[in-house]
Amino acid sequence: MLEMLTGYKLRLSLKESEFFSDRCRQRLIRLSGIKVKPYWAGESLNNLSWKILCFITPLYLNFYQLFNGLKRKMTNSIFIVTALILAFWSNFTFAYQSQNRQENLEYEIDKILSKQSYSVPGISLIIRKDNQVVINKSKGVANLLEDIPITSKTGFRIGSISKPFTAIAILQLYERGELSLTDSVNKYIKRLPSDWKTITIYQLLSHQVSLNKDFFSGEYIELANAATNQEVLDFIETKGVVSDALKPNQSVYCNTCYVLLAEVVKEVSGVSFSQYMQENIFSPAQMTDTYIITKGIQLRNGDALNYAKTDSFFGIKQYTTGAMAQVSSAEDLNSFVDSLKKFSLISAESLALMTRIHSRSNEGGFWGLGWMVGPEDRPFFAHGGSQDGYEAELYFNSKTNVELIFLSNGGEATFEIKRKILRATINYFEGE
Repeated sequence: MLEMLTGYKLRLSLKESEFFSDRCRQRLIRLSGIKVKPYWAGESLNNLSWKILCFITPLYLNFYQLFNGLKRKMTNSIFIVTALILAFWSNFTFAYQSQNRQENLEYEIDKILSKQSYSVPGISLIIRKDNQVVINKSKGVANLLEDIPITSKTGFRIGSISKPFTAIAILQLYERGELSLTDSVNKYIKRLPSDWKTITIYQLLSHQVSLNKDFFSGEYIELANAATNQEVLDFIETKGVVSDALKPNQSVYCNTCYVLLAEVVKEVSGVSFSQYMQENIFSPAQMTDTYIITKGIQLRNGDALNYAKTDSFFGIKQYTTGAMAQVSSAEDLNSFVDSLKKFSLISAESLALMTRIHSRSNEGGFWGLGWMVGPEDRPFFAHGGSQDGYEAELYFNSKTNVELIFLSNGGEATFEIKRKILRATINYFEGE
């Protein structure tokens, strides 16, 4: 009868069966006619639920019999009330456990953040679970000179997290049929040396290009100050930079590759890279605090300074786009996550293409297109960003439906906080 009214049969796991004493169990079965079946498909009541059920049902039955003079079989109303008790208590315990999990995670995060002072460069953090924000915390100073605190709307340089955004721009143009991933990069950037003809858009996206000289290495740091993408192209032309396509599934992390991809976006779209990003990604995703730093564009007032004192990094100012140069707030990245998961920026097919394994990193791990990705048994995609004192992380786990956004401007101290929070979050939700 209970199954007919609720569509639900009581099923006990082995531990619950052991706990649910024979006396109590038999009494409920005898009084209510409930059939106890083996646990399957995860449908079971926890021990506390059985305690409450075991306690409430006999009381209710005695009350019912006392006032209605029933000595025989119970009527349908008994089963209705029992069903309501079960439904209410199951929902209550589920909500309680969910809230308890969230509170436990918040306790762990607060413990990690207890070492972060409000008066020094700090962090902005958002953690999402099942498309809802469960943790939103900011702590520290964005600007020590003006004593501006960090909030979830504070803009930070996100470093190499700029790369997935550049890759999304390329995938948008690919979806519109304006380029092919197998096109040679020379098709769009004519001034590249002839040996670049063998390098495709796909290989740039997946870091499958080896360069004999790297503009972004410490060896050429003096060239980087005030440099734009044009200086990178000049470097390739004048320094005899030779490119080699790597063997399938191999890769070497390549900043130059993403500068070239930004130039491809500009050439194909007919507008500047920053304008394209604003019109096709930032505005559609409602990222109001996000922009690209190019020559003549400075950090906005109130945005996070490097170690909270300067808008330069490593003592220089650099304006190369595609591989870096994006500024975003935690709230904006939260909006971006929503847009990406709703497939309003690129299609589900393109996102799947971006987030599957395309190459193995020479430093360990795997690359998708614009993202570091995990193997099938640990399906995630993510990217970090590190630019002097700026430390950032954007992490998606499709198995647990968890996302993490971390931005900071405190160098090594906040890098350590990032590492601990990321590890605590992954362990917490993977251990559910």
